[in-house]
Amino acid sequence: MMTKTLTLLATTLAVAVTANPTVGYAGYFYENCTAPSIDAGNAYAGSCLNVENFPIKSFTAYVEAGACADGTSAVLHTYTASGCDESTLYDTVSVDSEKQCFEADVTLVSIKSECV
Repeated sequence: MMTKTLTLLATTLAVAVTANPTVGYAGYFYENCTAPSIDAGNAYAGSCLNVENFPIKSFTAYVEAGACADGTSAVLHTYTASGCDESTLYDTVSVDSEKQCFEADVTLVSIKSECV
């Protein structure tokens, strides 16, 4: 009985992790994501992450762990105010497991990832 319970729990956790990607983010003072990075963090699916309130010229984003359910893709929402307030949405970018560089002449203050 214990083995069946543990197997069911492990399967449930695997499905939950698969449907909840973690998006790695880093902001840069310079264009083309040229080092040094001034800010970095992980955006967990559905959770808002406040990042440093510094002007940036570019940022990188990629799916660091997990994945979206079949038929959906990971995106990163970027905001110009804390708390991921929809009225301050700057941009939404599609992300995958390959680190991508996005140009952005803005001060980003919060980010949030989700599957769409």
